[in-house]
Amino acid sequence: MSTDIGIFQKIRLVITLIYLIILLPLLVAGMAILMIVSLGRLQDFLIRWVGHIFGRSTMAVAGVRMDIRYHGTKPEEPAVFLMNHCSTLDLFIITSLHLPRVRFIAKKELQYNPFFWAIAKMTGQIMIDRKDTRKALQQLNEAYKHIRKNRLSIMFAPEGTRSRTGKIMPFKSGAFHTAVDLGYPVVPIYIEGAYELCPGNSLLTRPGTVTIHIHEPVDTSGWDKKNIREYRDEMRRRYLEWNGEIETEKANTV
Repeated sequence: MSTDIGIFQKIRLVITLIYLIILLPLLVAGMAILMIVSLGRLQDFLIRWVGHIFGRSTMAVAGVRMDIRYHGTKPEEPAVFLMNHCSTLDLFIITSLHLPRVRFIAKKELQYNPFFWAIAKMTGQIMIDRKDTRKALQQLNEAYKHIRKNRLSIMFAPEGTRSRTGKIMPFKSGAFHTAVDLGYPVVPIYIEGAYELCPGNSLLTRPGTVTIHIHEPVDTSGWDKKNIREYRDEMRRRYLEWNGEIETEKANTV
């Protein structure tokens, strides 16, 4: 992929950053007021509608269009959503999807950004320490009661961190354990084209279109925890296929 960035892309980046610098404090202040007035009852409204506007407007300013495609049944019930993660745009893409009653599994490092920390706290996001697997599982277990009671969905990036190459990295097992523990189906979301517009180690964004493929829910009611690694690896194989890597992966294992 060419790394040449024209002057117009640089100007658009500056405009996008200025937009975010103006928007984020206003967003946090507005959300705080709504949460106080509603006594905390507007969490789902903030995530679904305010998040949607935040993500879509930022993408529009950056010159990125979204094409959302459903492959099969549109998920309506609580689910564990999966997403590949290789672009700086992913945060804006996922918040743009307008998914109902979803909470995001976020790395604790986001707490060092005061705006994202405030938004995460107000909207009930789940912050975990991904470097400490035992602690991360403990944090998830503590969140299960609230998730079940309120029939919330959860969004995972099973790679655990952002891919710097655009390739699908090995999957961690946490999302699949969670699906079995909650009795939720798994809904794979494949983001196509985001890396080409804005790689994971960059802020510079090319204008273009990102295609979001929301696939058929996978029933986990018959899953056995003893075979979690098999379910995890099969799901990763699907992502490798969607990402055009399946032949490369086979060659590397020969």
